[in-house]
Amino acid sequence: MSKFVNSIYQIHNNPFVLAPLFVEFFRHIQQKSKNVLLAYLVLPLVLHEDSKQSLVCAKITSSIQTFSNKKKNIFGLQERVRLYKYLTNQCLQYAMDNQMIKINENLIVEVLVQENKTVENLKESLKASANLYKVFRDLDVVAIYRLLGVKEL
Repeated sequence: MSKFVNSIYQIHNNPFVLAPLFVEFFRHIQQKSKNVLLAYLVLPLVLHEDSKQSLVCAKITSSIQTFSNKKKNIFGLQERVRLYKYLTNQCLQYAMDNQMIKINENLIVEVLVQENKTVENLKESLKASANLYKVFRDLDVVAIYRLLGVKEL
């Protein structure tokens, strides 16, 4: 039974399928120093059903305060960040190996591809990933983590 569960986990949490979520996020986010650290928030926020629905409906006037006011969006976020950390590393590595993104010496992620191919059932997560920049806006990386209540990576 354990092999079966591991196989299902690997099918649903596949870096080949999830890497476009990062590309879409970094395509829209402002390039600032050490923004690669924001990648560790992408999967926990866009794959969690409650926060995904809030992000899909995010407007340009949305803020991190309005997002975090809905406690269901950030409940358990620290644990989700920890659970998705390894998968995030795999997705970033896959995206770099396939020339989708490039990380420069200031840890700024640059997007190298214009089109984004994704699986049909991830269309909503892709839109949430694209809208995540509206919530983060002009805040620096440390402030974003602090306001979301994430204390460690």
